[in-house]
Parts: sequence; C-alpha cells; structure tokens
Amino acid sequence: MQKIRVAIIEDNATARSTIRSHLLTIGNLEVSSFSTGNELKGALRKQNFEILIFDFNLGQKRNGVEWVQLLRQNQFIRPSTGIIFLTADRLPQTIGQIIDVHPDVLLIKPYTISSLRRALKHYLDYREQAAHALESLDSEQYDSAIGQLTKLLSSGKYSKISADLEKLLARLLMQQSRYSEAVDIYRNVLEKSDKVLWAQWGKLKCQFLMGNWQDCQTSLDSMLGPLLTRDKAFEWLACLSFEQAAYDTAEFYLDHIKDSQLSLPATRLKSLTYQKQNRVIESIDLYQKKREYNRSTKERFDEFTFELAEFYLSIAQNSPPHNRAESLLQARKLVGVASRSQNDLQSRQRHDFLLAHSYVLEEELDKARALTAQEHMTTFSRSPANTLITAALVYNALGETERAAELFDTVRNKNEFSELPSEYQTLQSQLLSAEKNTGMAQSRGEKYNEQGQQLFIEQSFQKALEAFYHALQLQPAMPAFALNMLQTMLMEGQSSYRNVTTVKLAEIINNSELSPSNAQRFARLQATYPQINSSDGEPPPAASDS
Repeated sequence: MQKIRVAIIEDNATARSTIRSHLLTIGNLEVSSFSTGNELKGALRKQNFEILIFDFNLGQKRNGVEWVQLLRQNQFIRPSTGIIFLTADRLPQTIGQIIDVHPDVLLIKPYTISSLRRALKHYLDYREQAAHALESLDSEQYDSAIGQLTKLLSSGKYSKISADLEKLLARLLMQQSRYSEAVDIYRNVLEKSDKVLWAQWGKLKCQFLMGNWQDCQTSLDSMLGPLLTRDKAFEWLACLSFEQAAYDTAEFYLDHIKDSQLSLPATRLKSLTYQKQNRVIESIDLYQKKREYNRSTKERFDEFTFELAEFYLSIAQNSPPHNRAESLLQARKLVGVASRSQNDLQSRQRHDFLLAHSYVLEEELDKARALTAQEHMTTFSRSPANTLITAALVYNALGETERAAELFDTVRNKNEFSELPSEYQTLQSQLLSAEKNTGMAQSRGEKYNEQGQQLFIEQSFQKALEAFYHALQLQPAMPAFALNMLQTMLMEGQSSYRNVTTVKLAEIINNSELSPSNAQRFARLQATYPQINSSDGEPPPAASDS
C-alpha cells in the first residue's frame, strides 16, 4: 500500500519533532517537517502531500491560514489535500480565521498526543472510504465524485464519517452550481445542531451565489452577535452593500472591524469603498496603516506594499497623461520595496507587470514590450488574480487583445472558487473595471451572453444567470441581455438575483427598442408571468458599475 505523505509546518523545533515522532508510530505515513511556509512551498514544487498539519502561528511570518489560502490560490496543493490545524490561540478571531479555510481537523492546544492520534486516525478512515471521490475531485470529474459520495452516504454504512462526507458533497454541489441541493445538506446538518459553522457559512455562500440576498441578510443578522462569526458577517454585509452601490453602508459595516484585524481582501474592499466615494487620501492612509501594522511580518508587509503600488497606478490610469508623473513615481518606489526580498517567480512576475503597466501609462510601449518578452512573464498557472488583471491591461495596451481576454477569463474562473466574500467582491469589481477600461466591454458582454445562452440550452440555469448578470453589468442598456436574464430568472422561479429584480428588468425592456422576435418573446413572458408587470414594493434598479 502506498504511503500517505504528511507535512508538518511548525516553527517550534521541539514541537515539530514531537509531532513527527508520534505520527511515525501510526504507520503507513511518510512524514516531512518544515519550519516555514516558504520551505513547504519549495518542497511542493517537487512533490505533493496528501495531508498538511499547520500550526496557526508561524513566528514573524504569514500565519498558517494565510499560507493555506496562498497555496490554494496559486495551485500548489490539490483540492483533495487534507488540512489539519493546531493552535494555542483561543481568540474567537483566530478560530474564525481557521474555520474560514475549512480545515478537516482543528485541535486547540494543549491537546494530548492521544487526541491528535485519534483525530488523525478518524481523518485517515474518512480519506480511505472517500478515496475514489477525492481522486475524481483532483481530476475535475465532479459529477463522478458527487455520485460516489452520494452512494457512500445512502448506504448507511459510514455513520462515523458521515459529517465529513456530507461536508465534501455539499462543497462539490456548490462548485457545480447545484445550490439548492447543497443548501438541503447544510440545512439538515443545522437542524441537528445550529452551531456547526461550516454548515452556516456554506448555506450563506449558496444563498449569495444564487443571488438570494434577502435570505443572506436574514442569515447574517443572526451572526452579528457571536464573536466567532461577527467580523466575517460584517464583511458579507459590506459585500452586499457594495454591489448595490451603497458604498457608505459598506463602509459602515467594515468600520465595525478594527483596521488591524482587516484581512487583505477586506482591506482592499474598504479601500474600494473610499475610492467609489472619491476619498483617495483615506485609501492611501488605510494601506499605509496596514503596512505599519505588519512591518515585522515581511510577507504581509510586502503584500500591502504591492497593493498600495497598484492603487497608485489606478490613480495614474484615471488621471490625464500630463498629471501622472507623481503617482507613477510613488508606484515604482513601492514596487521596488515590495520585491526587494522576494525571489520567487510569482513576486518577480508581479513586480515586472506592475512596472510594465507604469510604462504603458507613460506611453513607453517599447519598454513595456521588452519586459513582457521575458520567459517568466508567459507562465500564469500559479499567478495570483491581481497579477493576471495587470497583465491583461498591459497586453491590451500592446495590441494583444485576445491574450488579454484569455487572462480575464482565467481571473473569472479563479474567482468562482474564492473562499472569502471580500476577495470575491473586490476581484469582481476590479475585473469589471478592467474590462471596461480596456474598451472590451462590448465584446466581453457579448461573450458572457453567448455563454449564458448555451448554459440555458443545457438547463444549467444558475450558471446561465451568472453569465447573463456579467453581460448586463458590462452593457446595462442592452435589452437582449436583460430579456435573456429575465427569462432565466422566471424559469428558475426567482424574483431577484443579487441586485436585479424581474420587475426592474421588465421595465428596462419595456423602455427599449426590441427586435420583432424579442418583442414577441417578451410578450409571451408577460402573458405567462403577469407578476412582472407590477413594480409595487420593488427595490432600486439593477446593473450597477460595482
């Protein structure tokens, strides 16, 4: 039998050695140990691990949660990789952060070695029974994995690991946009115990992705009290407000979280709320504060420095060419600071694309082209979404619009699997702005509309709704897109999707000039669904620029 590869990431040498020695007695495990996340990342370039055991605090570095997020986003670990967390920190904010990354096991110190062995044996039992489903997950055969898990659960033989199987099944159903089925699982779990956090957040995320914001609001209201869920609930509420262009309300919710406790995506979201209200100085001050808070944590300091550099570039992009010099100077200084001690490919690539973008904004296209011609600038499999957006802006300016469009597609696909609400919202906003700034709004809108039509034919209505929604965001005055979205919502029995309602879509269509075929289609919908002809009590219009 092939051994299961386990990696321990613990900065304390004694603790690392103790955990390793006890794991070796379990048998059939090949155990490696690392003192930092960077050491693990280097090893992952050469091999995979089936299980990662993280300590939350890793000294003056990124914490364990940040490393899990980074490794997942940049595809250093497989979807099936097991995550086990150990922590001595009992603060609700810390436990909440760990739960956000959906660990398979969480042990709070002081734990006994017997409890560690017991938890690991339970996880190994689950992993053995779900082996075929996990293999299908890694090979992106999601329907096969769902079928295998459903069969295991319906057999009734695996009651001890049923919660683990349900958790994985619900996650896969959500990824396949089968939200109603996933919600049923989460509700069944919560009926047995309403304190199961992974089920609470899973249900909420399904409601969000279905565009069912009324239920989202109800769920979030119940999470504002408990310390374990409070900060994240405020993040979710800020996201809902942001997409409805209620930027002052989004800021109000984020103000309930201490600036020192804001995650990187939440900081980015708060900065965007300032920008939308033309409060540039406050955006800069927020990033500067976050840099100071994290000066002793080099990786985090560099990350916020890159973010501030990107913000200065966005200021330059939105300024007249003759008024860009100061913003570009600040951006280049910051990019140099952020990359000074970074020697991995992703940081180098991010540095060079930001520099290339600064040359584009100075109309020094030859310098930008020379930077993009380097070998490390053409590999994007592990590039973060921010780098991909910057690269798309650069390639579009250099006349490579097809390549830019491909990168936009990659960002959209990456964002579908974002774990954090603020990360999803900020990337969606940045992507939408980039698609408009490149002059590609029309072509991108048409592409999303075509995707939606194909998904509608396949009766994948939730995926179709998402595609039509993106099309409408890019071209809010296009009646054909509004009609396609209206028909899909009616077929799904939804009166609203995010900040779009059927009545408001009907109003947009009513006030637009339609082709004869679309006019006939709209008349049929009005006759079949008379409720769309009344605007009583409906919320404000859809299709914001957020």
